[in-house]
Amino acid sequence: MIFEELVLSDVGPFAGEHRILLAPRSTDQPVILLGGLNGSGKTTVLESLLLALYGALTPGSTRRAGSYEKYLRQLINRYADPGRGAAVELAFRAIRDGAWHTFRIQRRWWAVNDRIRDTVEVSRDGAVDIVLTEAWPEHVETLAPRGVANLFFFDGEQIEAFADLEMAKELVRTAIGGLLGLDLVDRLQEDLVVVERRKRMNAVAGEKEQQLLQAQVATLEASRRQEADALQAVDEAERDLGHAQRIVDQTAQRLAAEGGDRYRAREELQDRRHEALARYRQSRAALVEALGGLGPLLLLEPLIEQTVAQAVAERRQTDNQNLAEMLTERDARLLDVLRRQRVSENVRQAIADFFAEDVAHRKSGQGIPQVLGIQPQTLSFAERLLAGELDEEREYLRRSVEELAAAQSSAEDAERAVEAIPATDAVEESVAAYEKAMSALAEAHARWEAARRGSEEAAARRLAADRNVQHELLQANATLLQSEEARRIVEHAERARNTLAQLRAAATQRHTKRIEALILDSLQTLLRKEKLIREVRIDPETSELELLTHDGHPLRPGTLSAGERQLLAVSLLAGLARASGRLLPVVIDTPLGRLDRDHRHRLIERYLPQASHQVIVLSTDSEITSDVLVHLGSSVSHMIKLQFDQETRSTVVKQGYFSDGQEAEGSFPEIEVKQV
Repeated sequence: MIFEELVLSDVGPFAGEHRILLAPRSTDQPVILLGGLNGSGKTTVLESLLLALYGALTPGSTRRAGSYEKYLRQLINRYADPGRGAAVELAFRAIRDGAWHTFRIQRRWWAVNDRIRDTVEVSRDGAVDIVLTEAWPEHVETLAPRGVANLFFFDGEQIEAFADLEMAKELVRTAIGGLLGLDLVDRLQEDLVVVERRKRMNAVAGEKEQQLLQAQVATLEASRRQEADALQAVDEAERDLGHAQRIVDQTAQRLAAEGGDRYRAREELQDRRHEALARYRQSRAALVEALGGLGPLLLLEPLIEQTVAQAVAERRQTDNQNLAEMLTERDARLLDVLRRQRVSENVRQAIADFFAEDVAHRKSGQGIPQVLGIQPQTLSFAERLLAGELDEEREYLRRSVEELAAAQSSAEDAERAVEAIPATDAVEESVAAYEKAMSALAEAHARWEAARRGSEEAAARRLAADRNVQHELLQANATLLQSEEARRIVEHAERARNTLAQLRAAATQRHTKRIEALILDSLQTLLRKEKLIREVRIDPETSELELLTHDGHPLRPGTLSAGERQLLAVSLLAGLARASGRLLPVVIDTPLGRLDRDHRHRLIERYLPQASHQVIVLSTDSEITSDVLVHLGSSVSHMIKLQFDQETRSTVVKQGYFSDGQEAEGSFPEIEVKQV
């Protein structure tokens, strides 16, 4: 399928009729770039494509929160006549019966009193085809099944929700069913159940039994309608949740730009300042206390060394003098002993001279003046200081000074952080908007959870009602199926249902591995951390998706950044789209909103040019910039600009791109833009 032209008549911001040519100029240039500021109609283009194809069965729109009539009413341009209404027209080429054909779908709707009327007309090869028009909902399923539409038409900012594994499970289940045609198998099984039930009801003889069964069948039909309503509620809740998340992101960015993060954390910052000042005071007091002890003696360490040396010398001299007194008495006794022993006079005289000289030397000392007279306890204290206590005190003071410096630096940082808190009146509006958005997000998530649980409960009730009907039928006509043909039809229908169930399980099991490999390949191609995810697993029965890291542990998407979650969702969609094998255009609205520079270049270089044979990119001026255009290179077929005219209060369609030097004049083929 190749989109050729989209015609918008009084749709959204497009007043009057606008024709946008979408066909690529060559197979080597698949990318068509539509640029527009916020509010210029980019999302309207995406929704118009889907509306043209699917009508009331259009897959979830981000702005469709009510009924189909309400949605169509909102799409009529605000300045247009509601009685005249609006219209979308899509021309495309597709292969049918082995040959290319041109189709043109026109949907028109208008207001009649309080109701909305709408019509659809389908042309084939230039001629209106009434049969095709009447059967278009079935025919479009053969061209672009609604179950896989989300794989090819999506909003780049909204798809981050698919990174949630619970939502991804629903996407995978729906996509696998659409890819493998299992929805047809499911419908065939349901048809067989209807045939079987009808035959069994015809075999019920008694009127009372007939009425009982009819009542149970009515209950079953009611439960089916409730299940369908519950599924619709889940779709609407998912759209509301995505919209709420987008509002939260926008208000959070605005709040951060105004310093709102600091304002919201003001109490924490003030507490941090208080704690930092307390640590500073504590460190300062500890240092002051240390300086009131041994600390000042560090300044006198050389003098203490000299004092100890002098005191030791004085003590040694005093000891010698005291010893001389003791030796005089001893020497006299010793000489007397020598005399009694009749030692010669010469020997005794020599010994006496030696003793006298030694005593005289000790008494005279070493000429050290006695100036200190330090007490032994004081000298011992001074020696302990020099032996290690001063070194310990020096190390303790060094640590205390470092701790004080660190505490002072922390206190100054905390003070600057508090001073940087914006005033209340400066961010009050943004804070209120953010808090309101967060509250709305919580409510949207709660509604989605409630809708999901309601859907599960409705499905359980439908299954229970179905089992009840089957049980009563078996009980009522176990002996009354007299007709051989009826019995054969019932038995064959039951066997066929069982066979289809086995076929569904086998087909899912067979293709799951291939889908896992394609999703993993897309992930490793787009993510900067190429080895972050080593394996992708899909449970064939529940469709639950599991991502495994390089060490085999499950990866929780909540640990990824917003940009990584967006690329995870794109990879999931890309892998499933490749698995479908369908040649459908890819239409992406706002593809680069949450990506950093590296991830943007990866998406531009590795995904967009290869995403499909036709890739329509709806972008703002801050996404596809001049440097991004360089990376797209020759992949761009042509560029279209959607510009909102303030005077006419409507969007006009122009050729080229934004006028800030990104228009790349002459670099791309001229395009035709018609405006009526």
